[in-house]
Amino acid sequence: MLKIRKTKKEDIKKLAEIYERVWNNSKNKENWTNNKVKKLLNFYFYQKTFIGITAIINHKIIGAFFSFIKPWHDGNHLGEGELFINPDYQKQKIGTKLFLQMMKEAKKKRCVVHELISYEKTSKWYKKVGMKETCLKHLSGDINQIIKKIKI
Repeated sequence: MLKIRKTKKEDIKKLAEIYERVWNNSKNKENWTNNKVKKLLNFYFYQKTFIGITAIINHKIIGAFFSFIKPWHDGNHLGEGELFINPDYQKQKIGTKLFLQMMKEAKKKRCVVHELISYEKTSKWYKKVGMKETCLKHLSGDINQIIKKIKI
């Protein structure tokens, strides 16, 4: 039976193991070490407006959704976050249940919008549940290259 509860500090060790496994084995070829994952998850956890929920089956942590709330001109936004499920438990609608629960938690905290960054494959699911592309584009760049290209 799936249980979803508020994330606790002591969950981070197990969640880091799951996150590392999920993303290092993905087609996106991310390269996470356990230490780097712990830094990321602690970054979220110690945000003043952190909001996090953890999924548990049979007393075993199997995934989580970490995010934060930021004020914006049109009300609170649930910021870009991390949703991840142990691969042994994927394709069982657990991610969907975590996502729905996070939306309910965010609504309780007066959030009106959820912002996220997604890989193309998963963006199809987000569109299916009502998220839309905006006029904003996610950009990323190598700092060294940016510095070289800026002419003053």
